[in-house]
Amino acid sequence: MNILMLADVFYPDTIGGAGKVIYHLCLELTRKGHEVHIVTRNVDGKFSEYEQYNPSLFIHRFLSSQNDSINLFLSEIRHSSTTVKRLYHEMEFDIGCVHQSMVAIGPSFSCRFKNTPFLYYYHSPWYEEYLVKKRDPNGRIKKRDRLIAYLMRRMERRILIKASKVIVLSRFMRNNVSELYGYPSDKIKIIPGGVTLNHFRLPDRNKTDVKKRIDFPLDKIIFLTVRNLVPRMGLENLIKAFTKSEILKEKGLLYIGGRGLLENRLKAMVEDLNLTKSISFLGHVQDEDLPGIYQASDFFILPTEKLEGFGLVILEAMACGTPVLGTPVGAIPEVIGPFNERLIFKGTDWKSIKEKLEDVIENPDRYKYEPEACRSFVEKNFSWRKVADAFEKEAIKLIK
Repeated sequence: MNILMLADVFYPDTIGGAGKVIYHLCLELTRKGHEVHIVTRNVDGKFSEYEQYNPSLFIHRFLSSQNDSINLFLSEIRHSSTTVKRLYHEMEFDIGCVHQSMVAIGPSFSCRFKNTPFLYYYHSPWYEEYLVKKRDPNGRIKKRDRLIAYLMRRMERRILIKASKVIVLSRFMRNNVSELYGYPSDKIKIIPGGVTLNHFRLPDRNKTDVKKRIDFPLDKIIFLTVRNLVPRMGLENLIKAFTKSEILKEKGLLYIGGRGLLENRLKAMVEDLNLTKSISFLGHVQDEDLPGIYQASDFFILPTEKLEGFGLVILEAMACGTPVLGTPVGAIPEVIGPFNERLIFKGTDWKSIKEKLEDVIENPDRYKYEPEACRSFVEKNFSWRKVADAFEKEAIKLIK
């Protein structure tokens, strides 16, 4: 098949789960013999306009900007439409796949694209993601941002209703797209995310050796979270849990990896609360360094407050032998629960997080999971090959 992928984000151009899903899905599809062309953003012209990743994977980037404005929307609609029209002049596509709405709005007016069956890969509700980012510390949202979110929702619905089928990563997202947009449940296919098992792997030796190698202390329980530092991630509650607990400050150590809008605010919070001996910031962690810090940590924490459509970091950490503690939000219970429900917090508030982390320290035998057991759970249930196989199966149904 010749496959056209439309995506606002693409790894490694941007960080985040959606970009990784697209990247690995496309790689696996080319390994299965398909030709894939990706149309994606080139934010501020940082990347090549055209790139060939392998003999069958081609990236076509159109100029975009980081600024939120009406002009940005209009520019993206025009540039993505121009890029897709050019590709259709050069080749025929058997099927299309839309990963985010913005990049598909312009092409959706093209007759050639309209006549191509396409799937919609629904990673999260576009307008809700926008509103979460635009809330001030008191939870208020400006009228302008509410209007933009309304337009986003209308645009997303327009693309969704044109899709031949919708793919989601979890039951949570299946319910979300049905409730928000009234999309028929029989046209929604759940395909869970995957993990690169040869990259995220068990340590060559024991955890103590890994801790020594990357200079993690041996006399503390190491908690790790690696996230985009944005409001919905619940990082403030995680920090508050340490503030209110003497045992966490004494016996625990939290490492926070990642960058984002809240970085300076979170660092100031840790300083103001005198938690610099208990909480450290790692900054952006390069992909090649992630396995090492996963392996060296005793527990990974996912303190999400809203909109966790899947949580690829769960699979990455567990593939490295590290159990994951997570809030009961979105798809987190779907992913962690089948391994052990004890790892799920009672709620998203700091008290629930504090209670669970203290229990981990005070009752270590209740939370003793062999690295091999964590790894085995991921190996049996998740892989990018399985993702590509399921996608291929759905695509073939639509073009027959």
